[in-house]
Amino acid sequence: MLKVALVLAVAIAVQVIAAPAHISPSLKQSLKTKGSVNVFVTLKARPSIVLSRINSLSFATREQRLITLGASLKQHAAASQESILEFLATKQVTVQTFWISNQVSVKNVDAELLASLVARPDVLEVFEEFSVPLEQPVDPKIVQKIAENEWGVKIIGAPEVWAKGNTGKGVHVANIDTGVRYTHQDLKDNFAGDYGWFDPYDSTATPIDRNGHGTHTMGTTVGKNGIGVAPDATWAACRGCATSSCSLAALLSCGEFMTCPTLADGSNADCTKAPRLVSNSWGGSGGQSFYDDIVAAWDAAGIIPIFSNGNSGSRCSSVGSPADSGETKVIGVGSTTEDEELSYFSSVGPSVYGQIKPQIGAPGSDVRSAYNTNDASYATLSGTSMASPHVAGVVALILSAHPDHDFAQVTELLYSGATHTVASTGGSCGGIPDTEYPNNYVGYGRLSAIGSLP
Repeated sequence: MLKVALVLAVAIAVQVIAAPAHISPSLKQSLKTKGSVNVFVTLKARPSIVLSRINSLSFATREQRLITLGASLKQHAAASQESILEFLATKQVTVQTFWISNQVSVKNVDAELLASLVARPDVLEVFEEFSVPLEQPVDPKIVQKIAENEWGVKIIGAPEVWAKGNTGKGVHVANIDTGVRYTHQDLKDNFAGDYGWFDPYDSTATPIDRNGHGTHTMGTTVGKNGIGVAPDATWAACRGCATSSCSLAALLSCGEFMTCPTLADGSNADCTKAPRLVSNSWGGSGGQSFYDDIVAAWDAAGIIPIFSNGNSGSRCSSVGSPADSGETKVIGVGSTTEDEELSYFSSVGPSVYGQIKPQIGAPGSDVRSAYNTNDASYATLSGTSMASPHVAGVVALILSAHPDHDFAQVTELLYSGATHTVASTGGSCGGIPDTEYPNNYVGYGRLSAIGSLP
C-alpha cells in the first residue's frame, strides 16, 4: 500500500497543472436565470491514475484486490479534495464528496463562487447537477403468477442449466434501481442481509421499493418459483432511482456502494462484499460519459456491468448512456419478444464511439416478475429494463460454473452461446444488416443460457 500511495501522490501533483476549467454554456444560462445553481465539480486528479496502478499489480485473491482498490481510491480522493474542501468550508454551501469519481457536489452556488471554482488550478470541470431517466416500462399490467417458468426463463434454456445442478449458487449479484421489496415470497430467501442494501435518498435500514421497477428486475435475475434465471444467487441492491428518475448523486453513491459495500447506514465499509455483477435498467441519451469512472472502477474490481440499451425505438444510433459507454467492458442489452422478434421499442446502435450496441438481445417484452404491491404480487412489464436482468441471471450462472472467469471469459461464453433466431427487420445500422452477426440490433444474438453452458 505504501508504494501505491507514493505513486498516487506524485501523479496527483503532476495532474494539478494550471489550465482553465471547463464550464458549459447551459450552466451559465441556468445561473443567469436562477441566481444560484447546484453543481458538480470534477477535479483534475482523475481516478484513472489509481486504476492504472491497480490493474498493473497482481493479487493473490480478489479480496486483496478489492481492499487495495477501495483504500487507494479513497486515499486519492481525500488527498486531492483536501484543498477545495477547506475552501468550501468557508462558504455557505452544502457539500457531498465522491471518491469513486473524485467529484464534489456543491449546492447553492452563486456567480461569485462559480467564478472562484472555475479559476482553481485543481478543477477540471464544473457542470450543473442532473438526473438520469429510469427506463420506463411499456404497457405495465398487474397479473397473477400462473406459469411454472416464465417465457423468458424458458426460451433461454435456464431450466436445462438448472437440471445440471447450476442455479447460480455461490454468486453474489446486485442491481441499481428503484429498490426491492425484499419480503416478496420469491426474493426473501436469497437477500444478502448485511451489506446488501443502501438507500442514498432516505437512508432506510431495510430495502424498499416505492415504484415496483426494481423488484421486477431483481425478480427476473434471481427470483424463485420460475421467475428468475439464477434463483440461488444472493442479491444486493442500491436505490439509485427514487421513482421515475435517478439523481447523479444517488447513482454515484450506488457506484461506490457496489465497489465497496457498507452497512445500510453507510458505516463499516467492507470492500470484500462487492458483487460479481451489477444490472442497471436506467440510462440517458447517448454519448454521455458521466458514469465512465464508475464502470472503470467496477472493471478493476472484477464487477461486470450490464446496462439496458434504452427504449427509444429502432432508429439507428438510438442507444443510450451508460449502455454505450466509451469504457469497452460494458454489456449493452437489447430486447426481444416471445415470437423471436426485435421489440419495437428496443434502442439500437452503433454508439457514438462506433461500437456495436447492444452486445446481446434478451427477453424484454411482456415479462412477468415480482412486483412491489405485496409479498405475492406480480406484474407484466416490457422494456430493455426487463431484458438486462435476464442477461444478469445468465452471467450469474456462468460465474457459478466458472468462479474465476473475468469479463473477457464470461462474455466469450455469453456471446458465443447466443442464438441467431431473431427475425430480421430488414434493417441495417452502421453498415451492418441485421442478418449478420454481431449487428446493431441484437449484437451477437439472442441470449441463451444453455447455449453458453451446454
